[in-house]
Amino acid sequence: MKKPVLLLGLIATVLGAFATPVLAAPKLSTQSIIVNPVQTTLQARVWVNRDPSGTYTPVYYVGDRITLYTSVNENAYVYLFNVNPDGTTDQILPNRLSGSNYVRAGQTRAFPAPGDRFTFDVAGPEGLNRVLVIASRRPLNLSELSTYQQGQSFATVKPTTTPGFAQALSIVVNPVTQPVPQQDWTSDTAAYTVRY
Repeated sequence: MKKPVLLLGLIATVLGAFATPVLAAPKLSTQSIIVNPVQTTLQARVWVNRDPSGTYTPVYYVGDRITLYTSVNENAYVYLFNVNPDGTTDQILPNRLSGSNYVRAGQTRAFPAPGDRFTFDVAGPEGLNRVLVIASRRPLNLSELSTYQQGQSFATVKPTTTPGFAQALSIVVNPVTQPVPQQDWTSDTAAYTVRY
């Protein structure tokens, strides 16, 4: 079952340090996922091609092709990440091959889209992968989170563990200067299992 307004592994104390006193504190779930307590009209959804309903965790084998889909109910900038079983994180969108990460209300976008010059081929390690989408009414600055190496088409996420990724991501949505209001962003997750 999909979790409403999720942000993978954000640490409540980090968010609380940057939040104004009127904001409610995020809650930590048993899966180390923070549920944003602020109601927002912005909604995002993410799913994989083997589970369009988003109700179960499909299995992919190493070498299989996977397509990620996302949709939003309002015009928004979307950011896609894959959190691997070993804690490493891949930034899928934005990238240098897909064009814009701006998605219009009601539009479903596939990654890779038909005609894109790349494919997503499932690789190891084995285990549970989580795809995270963050939708924001305003562009986010990911420079503290990930960087492009010379000649790379996809950015590399700097932290090597999920808590590090979550902490860096919390700074992206809640920087000291010009924070993104909590009602201006939302998130969703999908899961899939990798086997050899």
